[in-house]
Amino acid sequence: MKRSYLYLIIVLLVVVALVIVFTNKPQQEAARPVLRVGTDAAYEPFEYIDEDGNFAGFDIELITMIAEEMGRELELQNVQWDGIIPGLMNGNYDCLISAMTITEERMKQINFSDPYFTIKQAIVVREDDYSITGPADLAGKTIAVQNGTTGDLYASQIEGVRMKRFDTNPQAIQELLNKNADAAVMDDLVAYQAIAKMKGLRMIEIADAEVENYGIGVKKGNDELLAEINKALATLRENGKLDALIEKYRSM
Repeated sequence: MKRSYLYLIIVLLVVVALVIVFTNKPQQEAARPVLRVGTDAAYEPFEYIDEDGNFAGFDIELITMIAEEMGRELELQNVQWDGIIPGLMNGNYDCLISAMTITEERMKQINFSDPYFTIKQAIVVREDDYSITGPADLAGKTIAVQNGTTGDLYASQIEGVRMKRFDTNPQAIQELLNKNADAAVMDDLVAYQAIAKMKGLRMIEIADAEVENYGIGVKKGNDELLAEINKALATLRENGKLDALIEKYRSM
């Protein structure tokens, strides 16, 4: 009788333990912290919405890996470019990733992670237009750009240009294709992607253009999150995943 009673107690304890484990598991998963990220998903191949309506692109894959390294659930928000920094400063999301070049002007507003990608500005023209061979030929021309980008900044500094600014880069490219602009200026990998997908365009490299570094934006004062992101980036560099991702998109 004593052995049977002891056996029954052991069985009951095991059952109770299993109930506790399986009951708490969903609660533990639900308690996983969320990383809220803002992005302007209109800048292929870095961030865009694919045919299935999902976020896609280099930055999306990178921030997904970073969130995994941080042990967080990823929550993406599609935000227009001109409101993406104000939204971060307002606390609408925890950080932003949107092919954003680290500049002194932007650093006055937000902090940036360590750089994760480098690019240069490039000129896109119609393939049958050979009147433009470099930046000097843009003088007196109409240039289409995405408003507030470093492409906008670069083109605006050329004396005599007429600027046409748009909310998204695809709109700027379309203006060029419609022959309402003579050229468009944008990041080189974005230019490669545009001419690969759209007929009638060619790219002109700018030999002396400065190398630009992309960074993940974090609200000033949120030093703990910035340190977490930099730690995750360092891990992805060390284990080769960041280099593999860069190679994947460079070779497209």
